[in-house]
Amino acid sequence: MKSVNDEKITIYNGEDIKYFVFPDKFDHTQSGVPGNPCYNFRFRIFVFFSYIVLTQLFQLFCTPTEKIIGVWDIGHQITTPINNMYKEHRWFSIVIQLLSAIILDVAYLYISLYWVLYQRNFRLFAALIIFYVVRAIHLNLVKLEFPQNYYWEDPNIPSLVVKYGFFSDFFYSGHVGYLIICGLEMKRIGKKYMSAFFFMCSLYQAFVVITFAIHYTIDVTTGCIFAHYFYNQVCYWEVKIDFLLKMLANLFQRTSKQTTAKYEVQGDKQIGVTTV
Repeated sequence: MKSVNDEKITIYNGEDIKYFVFPDKFDHTQSGVPGNPCYNFRFRIFVFFSYIVLTQLFQLFCTPTEKIIGVWDIGHQITTPINNMYKEHRWFSIVIQLLSAIILDVAYLYISLYWVLYQRNFRLFAALIIFYVVRAIHLNLVKLEFPQNYYWEDPNIPSLVVKYGFFSDFFYSGHVGYLIICGLEMKRIGKKYMSAFFFMCSLYQAFVVITFAIHYTIDVTTGCIFAHYFYNQVCYWEVKIDFLLKMLANLFQRTSKQTTAKYEVQGDKQIGVTTV
């Protein structure tokens, strides 16, 4: 007799879903961790008054009041010596640029081919599509001026995903956000070392885009936040996205022949697929 967990695993691993069964409603005024401090009324009163005090303090001391002309970026100011070094020693800037391009090209090929060979869901590309569509909208809603130290000359070695020259695609950083999504996807499927590699590479890309002044510092931080948010949202809606994809695919089926997919499950992993 199958347990509830077995049923969940079966559904998750790809049984033919015709209708969605929603779980019983959860009271979202309560916590999933009974006994935590939020159940104490005095603690909630303390949080309430602390919130009022902190919001007032942040408004008084953390809101800039200077009349800034142009864009003031502390990341660019701190890294100006490195930016000057790039301009003075062209060979050095080429090495940094090429390493950046190689990382992104390898990530692009690895993550795409891994999905083609091993993945059976649309999670990765759903996250990437949303990330870049929203980015494209932002790029055309607000066009920022070029940073004073912008330097991104063509090293004359082509790249699959990196373009060189003057492009005002600032908000938000695709260099960094792409690698964050790759790292999250690898973590999701249990590849911890590849996940750590992509996260480390995202730090290097952040260093590159700020020191070359091809992105503002806020582009990097928001790129990380957007990538993480969109990926988590896709994970939340993952089954519904795949279900919608299946419904769209059925509209374009050339034959009326029904195919049945059988899934062999071991623990919580899908280990084989056969189509009848």
